[in-house]
Amino acid sequence: MHYTYKLLIRSIWLAAALLFQQTGLAQSGAGYTNQWIAYDQPYIKIGVTAKGLHRVPFSSLPKTFPTDKPEKLQLWHRGKEVAIISTTNNEIVFYGVPNDGSSDSLLYRPMSSRLNPYFSMYSDEGSYFLTVGDVAGSRAKVVDQAVDSKLGLQTIHKELQTKVFNEEYSLSTKSAVKKELINSYFELAASKTGPMMKKDCVLIQNFELRHVADKLAKASVKLLIHGRYSNERKIEVRLGRNTKSLRLVGAISNSGFAATEYTFELKPGDVGEDNKGVFVLKSTSIEKFDRFSLAYYSIQYSQDLELDGKASKEFRLVPGTANWTKVQIKGVSSQTTFLDISDNDNPVVIKGSYQNLMIPRFPGKMSTLLATKEINNIAPEKIREVTFKRLEPKEANYFIITTNNLLSGAEEYAKYRASASGGSFKPMVADVVDIYNQFNYGEPSPVAIRQFMAYMLGDGGKDKYLFLIGKSITYNEKILRELPDQVPSIGYPASDILLVAGLAGANQDVPAIPVGRLSGLTNQHVLDYLQKVKDYEQNTAGDYGWRKKILHLNGGKSTEEVTQLKGLLQALEPMVNDGVIGGTVKPYVKRQGIMETEPVNITADVNEGVGLMTYFGHGATYITDLDFGYITDAPRGYNNIYRYPMMYFNGCGVGDIFSARFNFKPKTPISSDRVPLSLDWLLAPNRGTVAVIANSFESFVGPSSKYLEKLYHNMFVNPATTDLSIGKIQQALVQEIVTNFKDEFSVANVHQSVLQGDPALRLVTVDKPDYDVDPDQSISISSQSPDQTIGNSNSLKINISISNQGRFVGGQSVPVRLTYFGKKGNVVKEQVLKSFPSQTKWQVTLLNSKDIQRIRCELDSKRTIAELNEDNNTAEIEIDWNLVKDKTTFSYENVKDNIPPLLDVTFNDRLLQKDEVIGSNPIINIALNDDRQLFPDTSFIDVFIKKCGDDDCDFEKVAYPASDIVMDAAGSRILTLRLKSELGKGIYEILVNARDRAGNASSEPYRLRFEINEKEEPDIELVVSPNPASSYLRFELKSVKKVDLKSIRYLIYNSQGILVEDKSIESSVLSLKKDWYWYPDRQTAGLYSYKVILYDQENAPIKTQTGKVVILK
Repeated sequence: MHYTYKLLIRSIWLAAALLFQQTGLAQSGAGYTNQWIAYDQPYIKIGVTAKGLHRVPFSSLPKTFPTDKPEKLQLWHRGKEVAIISTTNNEIVFYGVPNDGSSDSLLYRPMSSRLNPYFSMYSDEGSYFLTVGDVAGSRAKVVDQAVDSKLGLQTIHKELQTKVFNEEYSLSTKSAVKKELINSYFELAASKTGPMMKKDCVLIQNFELRHVADKLAKASVKLLIHGRYSNERKIEVRLGRNTKSLRLVGAISNSGFAATEYTFELKPGDVGEDNKGVFVLKSTSIEKFDRFSLAYYSIQYSQDLELDGKASKEFRLVPGTANWTKVQIKGVSSQTTFLDISDNDNPVVIKGSYQNLMIPRFPGKMSTLLATKEINNIAPEKIREVTFKRLEPKEANYFIITTNNLLSGAEEYAKYRASASGGSFKPMVADVVDIYNQFNYGEPSPVAIRQFMAYMLGDGGKDKYLFLIGKSITYNEKILRELPDQVPSIGYPASDILLVAGLAGANQDVPAIPVGRLSGLTNQHVLDYLQKVKDYEQNTAGDYGWRKKILHLNGGKSTEEVTQLKGLLQALEPMVNDGVIGGTVKPYVKRQGIMETEPVNITADVNEGVGLMTYFGHGATYITDLDFGYITDAPRGYNNIYRYPMMYFNGCGVGDIFSARFNFKPKTPISSDRVPLSLDWLLAPNRGTVAVIANSFESFVGPSSKYLEKLYHNMFVNPATTDLSIGKIQQALVQEIVTNFKDEFSVANVHQSVLQGDPALRLVTVDKPDYDVDPDQSISISSQSPDQTIGNSNSLKINISISNQGRFVGGQSVPVRLTYFGKKGNVVKEQVLKSFPSQTKWQVTLLNSKDIQRIRCELDSKRTIAELNEDNNTAEIEIDWNLVKDKTTFSYENVKDNIPPLLDVTFNDRLLQKDEVIGSNPIINIALNDDRQLFPDTSFIDVFIKKCGDDDCDFEKVAYPASDIVMDAAGSRILTLRLKSELGKGIYEILVNARDRAGNASSEPYRLRFEINEKEEPDIELVVSPNPASSYLRFELKSVKKVDLKSIRYLIYNSQGILVEDKSIESSVLSLKKDWYWYPDRQTAGLYSYKVILYDQENAPIKTQTGKVVILK
């Protein structure tokens, strides 16, 4: 989270018809990028990674692909048919080029700002589609023109010598020196560049020219420079034969992080006789953080026509007025193939004498001639069969885009969404690779998803959803070429909203339809999330009241920040309290305004159930500065099955799921590849959250507070949106923000507020009220005054606490009836209460007839109100007059289970001290003692082991196979788990979380570090009896082997921890049995603990055993 917030108004635009005007990409006249496809024809996709001639033998094609009519073979590239060179000799030969990234321009604002033509953002592989058509396919024109002896011989061409740098990204976030606000769309000509040049650094670039002609007449150098800091700068350009003979060419004016193209003349004196030279770049700025980098340079100069020992070379023939040009190229042979590739899709084969080659020309236009001696064989893995499916936009209203490895999980999700319980949607599951093929000519890019969604929204209907199931890596330094197993987002910081923003007539910054993402890595992740969605939508929890509870958490790195953020969240509370949710807010505020993080314990709240968790503060991918941790953090004991909140995070990096952090078992909690905190909460099975909205990179207080205010308003107050899905609520608030706030920060914030989860979910809302009285908590009776007992009071006060576990409907009347049942007769009181958001109280005063037997409270007994649940409208308590008459108040609340269980853990039947050394494979006994009945159920106890003594590893949950675990119900209130470990030499830490049937967690989890040394401990058994004891306590020491002991010391402590006995017993070599007694004559009854320490002949303790005993008097 950032506090620097400048108002920057920048002229930015994106063509409204981004996906309908594919200039230079789509087939002429096509409205969509799939109109070149003939759906009844077979297709083969061919991947091309190098420029030149390519060969595909018929034998490399799938056997099902027909090749019996080679004349009808067609080849398509970016929606245009390509002229095939040859289909003879049972092979296809064609000219192909790799992906130049030209479609990336559709993701830039403005589109013309993509200045680096040598860099493709996502893919290097060109995609060609081979099919069999109904008519003959296009074939390359062959020109075999007789030599015109009158035509002069052209011996030179315009060489373009280019060097491209790909070491860094111009808008990289790796460095702390970065642009204050980075948009998700590409801007400022963003591209890969060379290394960043810091202040006073000099960039020196050597070059060498080959076969120079015309003495460098009209030669030029073009540079693309990127600024890498926010200052203005002048970059001096010097050029010469070496660094000692440089001339000042000029200075490049460059501002901020923008890119600047700069072209200058290359003069004959700028290179030596060996045609080598150097240019030098240096910024003159005095700003200490000034930086710049070089993306590419290209040198254009006249060069002799010479193959120069290369297998292939392009020659750029300058424009002329004649229809033919005669050339002679040195170094070629009869084995050389010549192609005019001025139009890549329509190459022309040039035949004739290679010593006098006649080239057809278009007057006034440059021609590019390829001379090559090689044909690239397409690798088998680059030849893939493709099946195009005709898509009907009106047949679906819920789109799932996923990857092949997640298809089975996505299809299960679609089945649920198609079911009545899942909303009766019309789902369509699409493999993202199929979308690349059909809507971006086979090239992996988020552009394809935009094209696809534009097509699917083309029928005018926008009541649809888009759910992306799969990861996306947009962090530029970690992007994997060709985007394997990814559903791509746009930019870094990433934006899923921009995949659908501006489509179907929407504002360029507003999503045309709701969009959400599940960054699952496995099908199990998808199925786990699906189960949570089912639990949420079908309300497996059984009640709705927990959804009305809201947690507000705020951090801050100073007292001022903490106070400010607290105030921003407090301002939202009335919308929760008085809105349709009628909820309650529980705040957690960072206690100290310090830079360090501060832990906070919200486990009890989360486990009981909350509808929304809102965090406002600082953060990183793995932590928030008010630190509530990962849902899977074993020590925190999170267990909120069926009660999954929505989460809103404001905090830098907390929602960054796009930077290739997918390690669910990192070496340390702060490992750079650890799965982000927000994703951990989303993917965890049977706990965590069901939806998250969080910034994909950085967040700023001003825009975030606007966003949050609009989110609460649309979720809880605005009657037009309160009942909508979270995706549509997000859509509505984005529309409000971009309409009312035009600044760049606000717009970027809506782009980068990513919805993780299903956009069709209706969250933190309930359809109807649910008035509730609880027999355990709602009814109480009290005397007329606190100094009187119920029996002595002339009147009784009947207090009724009524809750609304559902929707708040203002102005609604709630009929209430109270019936007093007594031996002398019954009394009925009725009243109509005004509806209330969360809770209200009703008090009735009755004459004390001293015959009370029971009290019943009924809400809406005539069922005039439509409620979520009417089974909770009646509460009744039985009253024993003899029991209550001497009390001043009475309710069932007195007997509610609020007492946590007691947890006791021993190793080999004894208590361990921190860092104690024990033998291998200890038996771990876990005893759970409660004031209520327990059952032998392992769900009450979670055991975790960490196989290190520091933070270099994490806790792992211990499974309970029957062969290792014995459950023993030792009395109805005591549960004993006997766990046989298999722990060898090393340092370990154990964590035990326990709870009772009511969900009360033990006051503190058991957590202890210990060490195992495989040196065998003395095999000694200590028996202490009787227990309980009264007049004596016997200690009996048994040894299977002889143990060389010098002494025994035993200590006794009372329940306050006070030492009451400390004695030592001298001993020689012991036999198999030894006992002694302790007589507690002067001690009171109670719980005592003992410690027995055995010492060897060197006075070193070799074994310690502890325990507890009850003394009765």
